[in-house]
Amino acid sequence: MNVRQMGMRSMRARWAAALAFAAVAGCGDARQASAGGDDAGEWCRIARRDVGMPGDVTETSGAAFDPVDPEVFWTHNDSGNDPVLYAIGSDGRARGTLQVEGAKNQDWEDLAVGPCQGGQCAYIADIGGARRRKNDPVALYRVALPSVDQAATARADRFEARFPGGGQDAEALFVLPDGSIYVIGKGQKEPIELYRWPTPLQPGPVDLVRVRELAPEPEQPGDRVTGAGASRDGRWVAVRSYGRLALYRTAELLGAGRPEFAMDLTPVGEPQGEAVAIESDGTVLLTSEGGQRTVPGRATFLQCTLPRS
Repeated sequence: MNVRQMGMRSMRARWAAALAFAAVAGCGDARQASAGGDDAGEWCRIARRDVGMPGDVTETSGAAFDPVDPEVFWTHNDSGNDPVLYAIGSDGRARGTLQVEGAKNQDWEDLAVGPCQGGQCAYIADIGGARRRKNDPVALYRVALPSVDQAATARADRFEARFPGGGQDAEALFVLPDGSIYVIGKGQKEPIELYRWPTPLQPGPVDLVRVRELAPEPEQPGDRVTGAGASRDGRWVAVRSYGRLALYRTAELLGAGRPEFAMDLTPVGEPQGEAVAIESDGTVLLTSEGGQRTVPGRATFLQCTLPRS
């Protein structure tokens, strides 16, 4: 589905009113800017754009920075593809391919790197609605993250959960440094809500815990949430839709606050924006599908100035 067919002309207004999340939180409007515009200099600028990914990454859906090499990020393809993680350099070149043993890609939608026993793990969110009946549980895979030159991971652990009130579609997951795990609903046919995945993780299925509503059900498909990511220091969470980026202070997101900053991503020119990752220094990675199933995905890097206080 091409995002340019999803009502892009209404996206800026709809996000300012709803998916900027500020009005829902009751705390006024988030600061607004257009990527690369005159009013964006205080916050974010486009550092690199339209970075092509390897040819086998055509449906990038989740992304996370490597915890060791700042010039490498991890991504994966969407539903029905092989259970593989791809390590990609900031120049778009392939750095490694990891087969995730014991996992199935039913509808992988997001990826996070976070703490686990013995080190750092990849958390793979099989939480999308494709190929899943209404009351089927969603799944989370956890696997120790190896170096980029390994060909396969250890066997993944699988955990299942259900949304309160029945199934829904979700595409956004983030993991904080304390190991807490959160899912954000897409807003496919319901309000956009934040949920906590109970920890310590259990095979389940367990019930996701509703934290708060972030926005009412979007009126336009292009306003739906497609990805999230937390900074390594845990201070910031980035949330994106097809055409908008919101940066939250973590305490505000988990409480009742608004985003500190919201950016219109239309100038980035993504065919179908999917994933986001953020580093503690303000580097933000955006990934997009190529616009057709056989066209490789693209990456854009923003450099954002995050206030220290």
